[in-house]
Parts: sequence; C-alpha cells; structure tokens
Amino acid sequence: MWLTFSLALACESGGAPGGFEDDLGADSDALPPDLPQAECDPRRSGDCEAGQKCSHVTDTPFGPTNRCVELLGEGVAGDSCERVGDSDTCANHHLCWATDPDGLDGVCISFCSPGLACGGSGEVCSVATGGLLSLCLTKCDPFFQDCAEGWGCYADDYGVWTCDKDQSGDAGAHGDACACINCCNPGLTCVPGALVDAEGCGVEGAAGCCTEICDLDDEAPPEMVCPTEAERCRAFYDAGAVLMGYERVGLCEL
Repeated sequence: MWLTFSLALACESGGAPGGFEDDLGADSDALPPDLPQAECDPRRSGDCEAGQKCSHVTDTPFGPTNRCVELLGEGVAGDSCERVGDSDTCANHHLCWATDPDGLDGVCISFCSPGLACGGSGEVCSVATGGLLSLCLTKCDPFFQDCAEGWGCYADDYGVWTCDKDQSGDAGAHGDACACINCCNPGLTCVPGALVDAEGCGVEGAAGCCTEICDLDDEAPPEMVCPTEAERCRAFYDAGAVLMGYERVGLCEL
C-alpha cells in the first residue's frame, strides 16, 4: 500500500501518474490548491522570453513552483551541471538534478514531453509535486537495485520505480527517520512511522521511517522475511493498481 502520507520526491522537490503509458495527456496535472500556480510549463516551448527557460524552483516562500529563469547553459541529459541561483547550467527543457547541498555535482535530466513521454532508452516519466515536476528517469528494479553507484531504486508518488540519488546520508537504515522518498538506503523506502516496528517511529516519534522492500513470493516463514517478527511483507500496490512486472513488490510493515 502506498500514498499513505505525503513525501517530497528526491528531497529536492507525483499531477497525473507517470510511468509506462504515453497517453496521459498534458492537461491532467491540475495543481492542488495549496501549491503556487506555475507561470510556465518546462515541457512546452514558448512560455518564456528569449534568453530564459522554464524551470522547477523549490526555494520560494510559497513552496515549489515552475517559473521562467535565466538560461545559463547548454547541458543535456547525462551532462554534469550545477545550480546557479534559481537556474542551472542545463539547456532548455532540462533540470540540474541530484546536486549536493551547495548545488554542485548534479546531472542534467530532461523534463518529460507534454504527453508525459520520454525518448531515452529505459527511461520513464516520473511525476511529482502535484504535476509540477515530471522528469525522465531510468526505470529500475527494486529487488536488484540496478542503478548507478550512489543512487537507489525508489518509487514515486504513483508507484513508478526509477533511479534517484540516495539522500540518506548517515541514516537510512530500518527504523531511521525519513522525510523524503529517497532519504532511505537503497533497498529501503520511507513509509509512515506508525507502520514500522522500531523505537522512535510512529506515535510521538518520527512521522516517517525507513523500512525494507520485500518479496511477496519469499518462501521463508512470514516472521523471518522482515527485520522484526512483528512486521510482515505487505503488498506495495493497492489491488487493481499493480504495475506490470512489479507484482511481487512488498514492504515490511506492521
């Protein structure tokens, strides 16, 4: 079961579901009323003046939004980049992603198309922040954790598994507090603290805690699949909403 509480995608920052379908349409991403209305759409051309690009901006008084910023670079998907104020050194229709706290050592990621499609091999459209942010990230397997070093396989707000930078730092183990999807070690994910059998999680503790991804088809005794005997491997997807190829994915929860 997912979408049980609100998390930020990628700790830097979910609209219409992203994923493997390309026919979701560009008009399906109305923003919740508590998010600021965007002044542009980074998936489109012509929303900004010459010398500008539409980008996703997080550090505003009202929360994340999309707005026109100065176009400072020509970096395309896979190129190294850095953030410069509200902008970055990536080209139009690209965002500098997975930077360090100083805005350095990032990688240029392309925004999805207006139809939420991606052109790169193995990429899928991952949507977050009420549809404001839609990025072409690499599809991955949560069991094999087949992402680059320092990255992990995490699910977005709509259960789409893609590679993103591991932002757990010194924490990220089972029972550690977490506040974003990729604030746990690869192989774990952030769930409501009340679902995790660990001290400091849930009531009067952390709102979110890390727990293991597990295999629903694991043949071990149920009490041995997860880190504690109280937890069980429970289906990640709600009935009728399972993504093809991910039917076995579960989470260790109370």
